[in-house]
Amino acid sequence: MFRLTTLQLVFILFVLSSLLAFQACSSTARLDTAAPPVTVANVPAYQPKLSSISIPVSIPLAAIEEKLNQELQGALYKDDNLNDDNLMVTVLKKGRLTIRAEQDKFYFSVPLQVYAKGRWNWEPCKACPSFSKTEATSFDMVVRTESRFGLTDDYKVNTITSGNFEWGNTKPYITLGPIKIGLARFIEPAMKQQMNTIARQLDKEIQNRLNLRQYVADTWVQLQQPVKLDDNLNAWLTVKPQEVRMAPLYAHNGSLHTRLGISSFIHVNTDGKPQTQVNRTLPRLIIDSRLSDDIQIGLTATVPYTQASSLMQQQVANQTYTFDDGKSQLTVKDAAITPSGEQLVLMLDVDGKTKAGLFTKKLVGKVYLRGTPYYDAQTASIKLRDVDYDLHTKDMLLNTASWLAKNKFKDMIQSQVNIPVQSQLTDVRNLLQQTLNQSGRLHESVLLRGAVSELALENIYLSPAGIQAVVNARGNLTATIDKL
Repeated sequence: MFRLTTLQLVFILFVLSSLLAFQACSSTARLDTAAPPVTVANVPAYQPKLSSISIPVSIPLAAIEEKLNQELQGALYKDDNLNDDNLMVTVLKKGRLTIRAEQDKFYFSVPLQVYAKGRWNWEPCKACPSFSKTEATSFDMVVRTESRFGLTDDYKVNTITSGNFEWGNTKPYITLGPIKIGLARFIEPAMKQQMNTIARQLDKEIQNRLNLRQYVADTWVQLQQPVKLDDNLNAWLTVKPQEVRMAPLYAHNGSLHTRLGISSFIHVNTDGKPQTQVNRTLPRLIIDSRLSDDIQIGLTATVPYTQASSLMQQQVANQTYTFDDGKSQLTVKDAAITPSGEQLVLMLDVDGKTKAGLFTKKLVGKVYLRGTPYYDAQTASIKLRDVDYDLHTKDMLLNTASWLAKNKFKDMIQSQVNIPVQSQLTDVRNLLQQTLNQSGRLHESVLLRGAVSELALENIYLSPAGIQAVVNARGNLTATIDKL
């Protein structure tokens, strides 16, 4: 019988243990996990909040006065029918019309030149022939009127005018040879009767010349044109107006004041010029005395998945995580983020190992985790909650590396993933503020100024292009109509 010496036995045991140790060190488990399909959930289309663009509007009375003086030229009133009341009157504006206003009233002073022709008949008796005489005269007068003004639902300035007059430098008279006969006391009753006609004509001229509807219609259409805010961000602002409100007119400190409210959906996006269809139908004007100048603007900050992947790589790539008091470790070599329904999928290319006694087992391959994105207000960034292994990855880990499936690796990754969006939101906010600071005009006569005061996140969506953070910006707008 063959017998092993003690030395031979020790040698054989040493060789066997070395072989086993060598085999343990070289044992490698490869994760052959398939990537989850890239999909985006059919989430409802984002509906921004209705924004009340309530704009304080001031119209200098000097601008109204200048406009009326330019427009009111020549004959303001003409009655060339002598047969109805034996009087023909032509009224011409002579000199500058002036305006002052207080509360809801206009006070006009209009210098006029009046050409009048009168006819009187004399019939001595029924059988006698009648005699008629026609005389003409011209004279100056100043008409002073008081007009109470308001607004109509078809965007007209509605005025109700009453007034009186006083003679100018030239009073009415006729000349009979060397005799000059004053006619003021004869004409005054007729002129007072004509004042109502002149007042109605002045109302008509004011309504025709102060064409608010045209200004609002131009603003309504112009608002709907997309405005590019920035080339680098490819940021565009769009406005979809819904209704128009206006506060009652009142005068103060030399200006006519009101508040124009346009209820609109306002949106800023950073994924290219939006396709818009202009609605040219101007709705009926709603008179509303309870308007403020607050606005709300929906902003979207889009973080492309490539950018999110790059940020994640900076946070976790080339980091080594240790577990089980140093017995197990895992190194992340690469990382990427893709969408899957309403969740984000994290791909981690890993290289790890675990040791149990004399045995060491390696792990090489890709690990996929899923998590639900949410906005963290304290850090102004998008983070993940409820992170767990993808089902296929979990099955593979339980078969090849149960130690990794059971440890806190997924919690470590969840705490590290951080996609900041503050800089994008700040950039868009600054662009909005810069646009408002540039004295932008919606119309050649309408000057806009405003400020953006605060931002508040509304929601997060996963789109094919990237992670979209939808934010509501609040601020105010003011407008001045400085040209008519």
